[in-house]
Amino acid sequence: MSAGVLERWEVVIGLEVHVQLRTESKLFCGCAVRYGDPPNAHVCPTCLALPGALPVLNERAVEYGVRAALATHCTVHPRSVFARKNYFYPDLPKGYQISQYEEPLATGGWIEIEGQEGSDGKGASFAKRVGITRIHMEEDAGKSIHDEAVAGEGSAVDLNRAGVPLLEIVSEPDLRSAAEAGAYLRTLRAILRYVDVSDADMEKGHFRCDANVSLRRRGASELGTRNEIKNLNSFRFVEEAIGLEVARQARVLEDGGRIVQATRLYDPASRQTRVMRTKENADDYRYFPDPDLVPLTIDAALQERVRLHLPELPDQRRTRFEAAFGLSAYDARLLTASRALADFFEAAARAHGNAKAVANWIGRDVLAALKDRELEIEQTQLAPEALAALIALVDAGKVTAKSARDLLPELVEKGGDPAALVKERGLEAVSDTGALEAAADEVIAANADNVARYRAGEEKILNFLMGQVMKKTGGKASPAVVRDLLARKLK
Repeated sequence: MSAGVLERWEVVIGLEVHVQLRTESKLFCGCAVRYGDPPNAHVCPTCLALPGALPVLNERAVEYGVRAALATHCTVHPRSVFARKNYFYPDLPKGYQISQYEEPLATGGWIEIEGQEGSDGKGASFAKRVGITRIHMEEDAGKSIHDEAVAGEGSAVDLNRAGVPLLEIVSEPDLRSAAEAGAYLRTLRAILRYVDVSDADMEKGHFRCDANVSLRRRGASELGTRNEIKNLNSFRFVEEAIGLEVARQARVLEDGGRIVQATRLYDPASRQTRVMRTKENADDYRYFPDPDLVPLTIDAALQERVRLHLPELPDQRRTRFEAAFGLSAYDARLLTASRALADFFEAAARAHGNAKAVANWIGRDVLAALKDRELEIEQTQLAPEALAALIALVDAGKVTAKSARDLLPELVEKGGDPAALVKERGLEAVSDTGALEAAADEVIAANADNVARYRAGEEKILNFLMGQVMKKTGGKASPAVVRDLLARKLK
């Protein structure tokens, strides 16, 4: 999309995020919440909406909702009301979803985001506060299965997910680009995982997003006609879908057309959004208070108890890492991307004593090894104390940095004692001065032309000669020792 188009139109984005709470049972019954079990293994008369079955609210889900609200600076209301959201779909046996509407759990919060525009992260920087309109509780629907191998020519329904507790977190329309939307989602997900209210596993559907996208003339205050893109389950898909929808709406408006309000789906294969249904508003759902549930009351004592047990949040931890460990803002943000990673860093830093060295190894080597294996830090076999011990071996000159990096993937996958593995693999650094002297002499004798060029002033030739010596020692010699030795011999 051309810069001229963006000069004429302003992008306005609001996000609705559905977060599955990490309770052991469903929101209104005692059925287990478990991913991957056989279809319809965790259902009961309440899940199936059998006559006479009544809902009973899950107290732990309420506590998690309050925790999420406080962590996002929302005002928790002492009274909220569950309502029936009426619509028909095969995976909704009751014909309505129990949710909250006019009186939600919490309102008026915010989170801080920052990042850079562009898919390569090299565009203009942004940092802003994004408002949160409301947080409300609701139950999830079941899952329709259209797989021919499972359902044949028709469709099947799995109700294991029906009744699973959700929070819906609705942002203000404060986002102005796909990159800002991605930053908001990453920040929100990190906060929810920090406070242990959700695993927020996008692959399992624990963290799903609906994006409301509209365009308006630059300088206008009235919002444009929105289109909602439903059920986006990865950061990449959110950013792609928003970018494509912005471009589509801009084309329509530039050609003099008008945007029709609609709910759309995103197809990653074709990289297109398509209409699912048109003209959907809140009044279409005919909300009314659920007569089977009394209003939810949350007193000040419960709020204070939850507040006292909140952990250190990501922005607080970033500030502390910068002050206490002397880390750069970039390193502090990287290391606090998840609570587990921040905990790992702190444990390794305590064990080693040099926080900056540990931060460098995690940022450069550990995260690369995890990415190659598609693992999170909590899934690794690498103990923080083992990483500290490996770095200490490098510091002491007992193993080269190269050999340590070669060993790191094994520690990530299998764990173990770095010192024992270095000895077992024969990775000890070459410290025999005589052996290094001999290797250096052989390289100098075999590279008379390069030696002459170095002595003529081409200092970069030293790096080539160093590489030859390192090759002769199998990469086990200290590069600094080899450099000093060659420089002395070549004078």
